[in-house]
Amino acid sequence: MVREIDVLADETTGDENLVTVISQIRRLIDGASLECGCRARVDDLLLRFESLTARQREKRMLDQARRQRRRIATIMELLHELDEIGYGDADRSVLVEARLLFEDIAEAALQGARLLNVAASPGSKAGVR
Repeated sequence: MVREIDVLADETTGDENLVTVISQIRRLIDGASLECGCRARVDDLLLRFESLTARQREKRMLDQARRQRRRIATIMELLHELDEIGYGDADRSVLVEARLLFEDIAEAALQGARLLNVAASPGSKAGVR
């Protein structure tokens, strides 16, 4: 699970770096005092690039959230064994294992929520495709 959180942190940092680079490019263009028709074209291209990268980011986050959903579904299958255990049959190890599975579900759900929060953050300008 730590690895998945690190991946989210790395991607968020990468996205922040990209926003910084685009801002720096905008400042350079503003400082260049472009007076030709190409200025509007450059601004349009930067807007399109920002939109494209936002959609790509949202897609990555949504794909990762879907992986968390599949992870939860897989763990739920393992928990079906609880239905087969009688009240007198459950020993401590079975209960501990079930508790750990529930904790894994909680972690996956929290990670999925974080991913969707990043995808839906104000920095995202386009809908998920």
